[in-house]
Amino acid sequence: MRSHGAETELREQAMEELQQSTTMLQVAGKLLDQGNVEEAKRLRDEARVHRNVSVWLMAKANTLEQGIRRHPRGTYHQYPSSTAH
Repeated sequence: MRSHGAETELREQAMEELQQSTTMLQVAGKLLDQGNVEEAKRLRDEARVHRNVSVWLMAKANTLEQGIRRHPRGTYHQYPSSTAH
């Protein structure tokens, strides 16, 4: 089972990717204002890749967290006894 730190690390990576995407989009906007359409498009497309990675990392962190909530350590296979009383 992975620890709580794994989700935190994934979320931090996701935020870094999102920040990088945001910065790239800001630069792309400035390039577009300067008339450099081709470079702006290239940078916009690269920013989309970073945004998609961010979404994927956040989803992975959420999945890990949900798995830990459903199966906290030490609670696996706690089923009622099948013996008659």
